[in-house]
Amino acid sequence: MNSLYYLKAIALSLVLSFFCFYGYGQPTDEKEHKDIVSIKKAIEENIKSPAQLGLLYKRLGDTYQSLYGFNIYSLEAYQTSLGYFKEAGDSANYYSAKMDVGWMYYFDNYTRKYAIENYESALGYYKRTHQLQKEIHTELAIIDAKKHQPPFDYSLIRQLLIIEKRCKANNFFFDLGYAHNLLAICYINHKHLILARKYLDLSQKYAIKANINWMISVNNFFLGRIEALSDNYETAIEYYLNAYESSGKAKDVAYAKDICNHLSIAYTKTGDYQKANEFYQQTLLYSNQYYESEQTMTIRLEELNSQYKNLQLQNQLTEQENRQARLQNILLIVFIIFLILAVIALYIGRKQQNTITRQKDIILTQKIKNLELKSLEALIQGQENERARIARDLHDSLGIQLTQIKFFVESRHKPFTTKERATLNQIIDDACKEIRLISHNLHPTALSKYGLEIALEDLINKLPSTKKIKICLEKYGSLPRLSQEAIALIYRVIQELINNAMKHANACKISVQLLANQENLLISVEDDGIGFNIDLQPRGSGISNVTSRIEYLSGQVLWQNHMPASTGTSVMISIPMVKIAS
Repeated sequence: MNSLYYLKAIALSLVLSFFCFYGYGQPTDEKEHKDIVSIKKAIEENIKSPAQLGLLYKRLGDTYQSLYGFNIYSLEAYQTSLGYFKEAGDSANYYSAKMDVGWMYYFDNYTRKYAIENYESALGYYKRTHQLQKEIHTELAIIDAKKHQPPFDYSLIRQLLIIEKRCKANNFFFDLGYAHNLLAICYINHKHLILARKYLDLSQKYAIKANINWMISVNNFFLGRIEALSDNYETAIEYYLNAYESSGKAKDVAYAKDICNHLSIAYTKTGDYQKANEFYQQTLLYSNQYYESEQTMTIRLEELNSQYKNLQLQNQLTEQENRQARLQNILLIVFIIFLILAVIALYIGRKQQNTITRQKDIILTQKIKNLELKSLEALIQGQENERARIARDLHDSLGIQLTQIKFFVESRHKPFTTKERATLNQIIDDACKEIRLISHNLHPTALSKYGLEIALEDLINKLPSTKKIKICLEKYGSLPRLSQEAIALIYRVIQELINNAMKHANACKISVQLLANQENLLISVEDDGIGFNIDLQPRGSGISNVTSRIEYLSGQVLWQNHMPASTGTSVMISIPMVKIAS
């Protein structure tokens, strides 16, 4: 914003100064030139034809320039023609007018950078359309503008030498003279006076032959510069005067000012102070005319107005971009919030779905477990019932029959020999004992009559009669009244563990311990046999029966072996009391 106020202040001051000197900026002639009147009339007649209007405004700019030099009216006319050429799609005349606008900006250091911009825009078009001569001429115009910019760019000399070769190859003599003139100026800036004179002579030779006054004048001026740098001020004055005589035709106040300034310096060096003062006063006059003239002030004012408008436009564009950025940010934030909410909803939905799935799995697993427990319960109950039936049948049927055989043999009239009778009785007694043992194993009588502890004692007391293994039963705590189902299952588990130790462990001692408290019934069965690795042991029916029965009672089984020390096996069982109490 500070820059806008600054530009406004400058523009206002220039406008006021301009009004003080020239009114509203009309040409110095009180009456418009007939050529200008004719062109304006043609513009009014062709108001609906963009192509014709573009050509007419370009012609109007050329006319203003030829009559009044470089002024705001020429610039306005050229800039207006640009719009009409663009509307008509006339690229050739559009970029030709671009060159004219650049030429108007060239003569003021303040606006020269805009001359380069217009030249470069036209250069791009000429390269695309392969117009070699216009391309070369535009490149020379760009170099001509850049040579004034400090510090001096020495690459310009290399570019000019390349252009010189291209001009010679294509017989572009005007551009060749222009290139030689620019090479000379660049060498003067670089203090290579011999080369500078060489190229000025070449340029002047062509300029005189083609009668190009502005080039003749410029060459004379720089030839004077070379002589002055060589301290040949008399010769330099001759060249300066020749340049000054032909400079008026171009109506370039800035150029005339430079010539008068150098003439003043040269006359001072020769001691002609009167002439030096005359040209010094002329220099001041041209300086005032230059900085206060319509040519300079109006172009600068136009440029300031253009910059002011550009800044306004940039501010508007910036504000529009900011609004768009804010809108985009709001939309982006809304989208991100929506995305986050969608992700959260998806996460919650997925979590709920997983929870439902897990709950379904738990319920299904519980149902399967309940069915398994019911099946196991039915199986165990069926086994116990079948055991009880078989035991009753063996005792009540086969046992009675064997007893009858014994009585029958004893009541036989034909006596057996004593040896035969003894043998027969022994066989029958052994069969009765075996039947009683089988009946007891299938369903011990003490189990249903006297409970778990008595049944286990009875089991242990009867085992050493068949195997010489020491089995001891130890009890800690008071065992509460247990359900018949729990008694049968625990009895079968301990019976299975003792049988496994006797069959497979080669044990000499088996210890059975019962520990009862308010929460759990703890059972320990240990032997001093060879032991085994439970992880490598195939799960036979014995281990599976133990595990399934304890799990049915909601208990846990821990198998501990002392491999490879071969010091036996320990089985620890824990059963919740709430599951087995009657």
